[in-house]
Amino acid sequence: MARILIVANDVVSGRMAGPGIRCFELGQQLRGAGHHVTIAGVEASDLPSMGIEVVPPMSQEAMNTLANSNDAALLEGFALVRYPNLACLGLPLIVDLYDPFPLALLEQDSHQSMGERKLGAERVLSALRALLTVGDYFICASERQRDLWIGSLLANGRVNPESWDRDNSLRALIDVVPFGVSDAPPPHREPLFRERIRTGLSETDLVLLWGGGIYNWFDPLTLIRAVSEVAKIRPEVKLVFMSTTHPQKGVPERMWMPGKARQLADHLGVTDKQVIFNDSWVPYDERGAWLAAADAGVSTHFNNAETSYAFRTRMLDYLWAGLPVICTDGDYFASLVRERGLGWVVAPEDQAGLQQAILQLADDAGERSEVCSRVAFTAATMTWSTACVPLLRYCEHLRHAPDASRGSPVERVRRRGGQEVQHLAGLVRLGIRSLRTDGALATARRASRWWGARSRRAKG
Repeated sequence: MARILIVANDVVSGRMAGPGIRCFELGQQLRGAGHHVTIAGVEASDLPSMGIEVVPPMSQEAMNTLANSNDAALLEGFALVRYPNLACLGLPLIVDLYDPFPLALLEQDSHQSMGERKLGAERVLSALRALLTVGDYFICASERQRDLWIGSLLANGRVNPESWDRDNSLRALIDVVPFGVSDAPPPHREPLFRERIRTGLSETDLVLLWGGGIYNWFDPLTLIRAVSEVAKIRPEVKLVFMSTTHPQKGVPERMWMPGKARQLADHLGVTDKQVIFNDSWVPYDERGAWLAAADAGVSTHFNNAETSYAFRTRMLDYLWAGLPVICTDGDYFASLVRERGLGWVVAPEDQAGLQQAILQLADDAGERSEVCSRVAFTAATMTWSTACVPLLRYCEHLRHAPDASRGSPVERVRRRGGQEVQHLAGLVRLGIRSLRTDGALATARRASRWWGARSRRAKG
């Protein structure tokens, strides 16, 4: 069996969000198949071993040593920005593209000045291009995502005669490994747990659970307005936000939507009454109790490209817990909910539609029970052990991509990719120093001049 290094793009710890959870669960499946797994996170971890070593951030030299003791590495996000030498150590590289981070970051940083946004977008695209250039095998979370990434791979020269001759379905190049449902049994409701969530939250309330962070590309505002209106005739309806923060340092300060949500709830007079905010991030091994305390899972978002290609990881927890789902149309899970009768799907920013869905959930216990049965049946087909089959198959026979053979153009680009990411990391360090010493305005001007010079060189 192989030794697999996973270089995470998020915290892998007791409290972790989607990307960290995915690395942890992929690692568990690989370990279960007999592989030795090490996960390198972006912060120190407090997870017990459970057969997987989780190591903190390290120097480039230490990462070189660690990587060279492994047979392959799985990368995501900005892994090559932090550890550029991974691009040229000769390991087979698995690239996880489940998170369409270039689209998410365009939305997350949309409040910045245009100069800052252009510099940030160039950094993100450089990181993505490096991953697309050096990867030997790619995974993503849905067929819709796979279409997106095949286009990107085609534009980066990775769909070529060599990769085509190996497998003209391109499954040997990129395949679908969805985010999975826990293989563990679904959680059971704990007596009086609702009272622990918030004093006054009773067993007779109808609890809608928002099972994760409130990110900028989500739309909690329309949902809060809908709950406020429904509560006038059904006061037992309560909306619980499981977290208003994020386990990775630095992320919360880039998110303005939690503040907007709380401000709106305060304005409507429903904070701590119909709308409950939990400020801390719920530990991963405690989330089951929160899910079991709910009557439905909710997820609402805006209509943009991030929505089209996202894979809402919280939705898998709803399915695991057997919860009916109320969600916004436009993403993968909306199609699944509609096709399999797992709940209610409404148009983006449709307050009236949300109100109607919540009232149907509240008024018809028989229908709610039937939906729960369909949810449980669907969840059984979407476990991590099922989702990971393509990845496990590749790791049984690790190999380089056919266009990355020694001395080939792609291998030379692979080495250039490492150099490009090193250059990019240097630019980022310069930018941080400039922000600290000269401030944001001067840094933006400097970045704008750099961008102009770079564009002139490209044209020349």
